[in-house]
Amino acid sequence: MITWLKLMKIRIARPWNKFRRRRRLRNRSVSIISNNCWGGFMMKECNIPFNTPFVGLFMFDEDYISMLEHPEVLKSELRFISRRESRHKITEPKDYPIAVIGDGLEIHFLHYNSEEEARMKWNRRVGRIDFDNLIVKFGDEDGPRRDLLERFDKLPYKCKVAFTGKDYPGISSAVTVPYYKEEGMVARDLYKVSNEVWDFVDHANGLCPK
Repeated sequence: MITWLKLMKIRIARPWNKFRRRRRLRNRSVSIISNNCWGGFMMKECNIPFNTPFVGLFMFDEDYISMLEHPEVLKSELRFISRRESRHKITEPKDYPIAVIGDGLEIHFLHYNSEEEARMKWNRRVGRIDFDNLIVKFGDEDGPRRDLLERFDKLPYKCKVAFTGKDYPGISSAVTVPYYKEEGMVARDLYKVSNEVWDFVDHANGLCPK
């Protein structure tokens, strides 16, 4: 858990950290695939284009890993469903669009106002994904599951990271975030502290020629 004092320090330091990240970033065309809003936050902080449709939305862990194992499903048409048709337990009180791709993999467009907006922005951005210049992020927000982390670790993506709330020996892509050790899983405010344990700019720059 991130303490109140730590959040205050983050808020005070954010303008300077944002300035530094924007100055340091050379790879301004990087794409990000993320299971929630982490990628959108990184792109906004660095003031780079949304070369990904994974902005303002989330996927449940099982669906997300399956999508990463079969990325060709990203080319399939969105099919919107009702909240009642979702296979998952939805705790968000807000009503938002939900779509499925492939074999029922759900995309939850949490920060979109309509199906039309979600479809338009998804279709516009999905073609921008550069699989040769890509960061793939996972986090165990839905709960600690070693089986999913092992599947993620086997994925062939060059630059990938799995943020976790506890240590997972033998999983090379797992990065433990100490603020969440008590809970054993990371939380949605991960984006506020992830750069302390895994520097986004360094890894993005590492994808492009020097």
